[in-house]
Amino acid sequence: MKTRRLNPTIGVEITDVDLSGPLDDATFGAIKEAWLHNKVAVFPGQNLTEEALMRFGKRFGELEIHVRSTYHSRHNSEVMIVSNKKEEGRSIGVLGDGEAVWHIDQSYMPQPTFGTILFGEEIPAEGGDTWFADLATAYERLPQDLKAKIAGKRGVNSVDRHNRRDAAKRPDLQMTTEQLKRAPDSPHPLVRTHPLLGTQAIYYSPSHTAEVEGQSESDSQALFAELLPHMTESDLVYKHHWSVGDVVMWDNSSTMHRRDPFPGQYSRLLKRVSFKYPPEHRIPV
Repeated sequence: MKTRRLNPTIGVEITDVDLSGPLDDATFGAIKEAWLHNKVAVFPGQNLTEEALMRFGKRFGELEIHVRSTYHSRHNSEVMIVSNKKEEGRSIGVLGDGEAVWHIDQSYMPQPTFGTILFGEEIPAEGGDTWFADLATAYERLPQDLKAKIAGKRGVNSVDRHNRRDAAKRPDLQMTTEQLKRAPDSPHPLVRTHPLLGTQAIYYSPSHTAEVEGQSESDSQALFAELLPHMTESDLVYKHHWSVGDVVMWDNSSTMHRRDPFPGQYSRLLKRVSFKYPPEHRIPV
């Protein structure tokens, strides 16, 4: 197994490892260590079945069944399809070909997801790059007055308000009443302590954090506007240009990500699994 840093603070490429079969404990331990300390890990040139993708994810934690059940794989409910492809006029996957703006996966859940893994099966000829931002180093660099403004504060994360805001332009993202019951508005700390590393990071998801608990919407948005430039400084961001066979995984405790749009004439198909924290760490602190 070989590793190569992709950015001074975020991202590591891991090669000479085959994720399609069982991993011995030493190899898996090295992978987990590299991923945790670099926040994003890229494994090029993989060839995974859904079962292999699930087996790899389970080594890190209990797999989640995403609340957006509309886009589960037909074969495994733990696998979510991310695609613009359609079958019989129906979208088979989430996100389509539009832009996905900065967000932290499932921050709107009472128990947000720990890690996300994507496997690229079909990749468009242009566009569709995924950008990752290092929120731990961003927190370290925050001016002291801004750290004081967010200390002890909680952001209210709301998929319902996110969906209603984007209802007209992104109908593929709309959730059913039953799905929304599983995802009530969820307040989480704006400064999150990593459950395994003990580091701290900004925990603000621009797509989902609707307001600061106890503050007006205007005051909340003013604070968020002040935070965001510090979270997206160029040396804290890694842009991934996808190739078929790429596996990319990231730690939602200390990163956020976004995706570029791509021309609709191209097909894009990725398969996604996510895994949970250990039970004692599932509620952010």
